[in-house]
Amino acid sequence: MSSDKLIFLDVDGVLNSTKFAVKMLEEDNVRIYAEDLLDPHALRLLKRLVDETGALLVLSSSWRKIPESRRNLERQLEQYGMWIADSTPCKGGERGDEITAWFNMIPAAQKCRYVILDDDSDMTVHMKHLVQTSFDTGLTREHVDKAIKILIG
Repeated sequence: MSSDKLIFLDVDGVLNSTKFAVKMLEEDNVRIYAEDLLDPHALRLLKRLVDETGALLVLSSSWRKIPESRRNLERQLEQYGMWIADSTPCKGGERGDEITAWFNMIPAAQKCRYVILDDDSDMTVHMKHLVQTSFDTGLTREHVDKAIKILIG
């Protein structure tokens, strides 16, 4: 790991949201979930978080399991100067268990500060690292501010 900070990243409910989906459907008749579109505002907020903390992105979203969705995600992140450093393993069960499995595979990372951006709360022992977003609104400035405090202290 080339950073001592990590962001475990979910996509649905973080980088897209009901609010964004309705806006796109009303304005352009575009169905974001069918086209894997992400909210540019949420991407800018994530970029701010990455830039201010130097954290690496670890994909914990179900998007890691769907090759086309993952490629679309990577392409959109690259447009903002971001990339996925790694992904959690697909173990099934709770997302927190998959994060634990990732830390077990990379023991050096256990010393890293980390935050989890997710709209779900199945983080098991990692709850104090969770910045829980809402599927309705996605990532907000308040979430980013909280994540920065967790990563920087």
